[in-house]
Amino acid sequence: MRPVDRLTLGYLAVVAVLVATSPARVDGALGLLLGFGACGALVVASAALARRLPENRLVVYVRVGIFPALTLFLYPAVERYALVLRGRFMDDDINTWESWAFGGPPNVLLDSVASPPLTEAMMACYFSFYLFALLPPLWLVARARPRDAERYLYSQMLAVYLCYLGFLLVPLRGPASALSGEFSTSHLSGYGMTTLQTLIMTQDPVGACFPSAHVATAWAGLLAMRRIISPTAFYTFLPLVCGITVAVVYNRYHYLSDALAGLAVAFVATTVGRRFEPCPPPPTLHRSSPHGHLRSVP
Repeated sequence: MRPVDRLTLGYLAVVAVLVATSPARVDGALGLLLGFGACGALVVASAALARRLPENRLVVYVRVGIFPALTLFLYPAVERYALVLRGRFMDDDINTWESWAFGGPPNVLLDSVASPPLTEAMMACYFSFYLFALLPPLWLVARARPRDAERYLYSQMLAVYLCYLGFLLVPLRGPASALSGEFSTSHLSGYGMTTLQTLIMTQDPVGACFPSAHVATAWAGLLAMRRIISPTAFYTFLPLVCGITVAVVYNRYHYLSDALAGLAVAFVATTVGRRFEPCPPPPTLHRSSPHGHLRSVP
């Protein structure tokens, strides 16, 4: 079992206990528990397969891809038990806080500068989030660096699971719903990317808002790039990640509080992750001279 395996199984155990002990606040508790069990079985099976075939490149790719793939079930599933702890959505509380702190809802303030070209740019930034979830670890595997791919994944998945638990602590419908009467237009207008992203967001689960998993995952990935890939990669993608952070608020998907909380989660996940992520293998030592001096080889 790798650290990312134990992390995932731990998350599944926590949410399974929450669902099992509060079935009255859950939509389809039995189905969720079966789904969590299936996710756990896939993690265990992939770990066993990797142990049996450690040098098989296809198995390594499966090991990397399985964790982002699990979110295809775990993320939308949150909607079915988002109120398991609080029992109500807390948008009114967030809007009261933001009005006091910022003089008004930041989503509405950004709406005053909205335009189709700006909306298209913000939607493109938001869509680019998906690049941080899978492409860097796959690139690392292709570069024969599977252990580094696991390090990257551990930091990202820790951020993801912290956000999923945060959804339960502060369940929100989101600004598009809670502030719908305060925007000057009923929806943001743009071009092709706006249409595509709008179609994708129709499947977004209600309650999955605080912290912003998009912001947390993007920043966790960026910080992982800095220490695992290179500082150049960090500075190259920094403007894009900053764009994602603004886009989640501009696009009415998240409150500013969600974005700030997502940023905090990313830094926590990075700090904690460095203590538990898998370490790179030690250097191989061999004799470099007849006198017996040893030289390390990466």
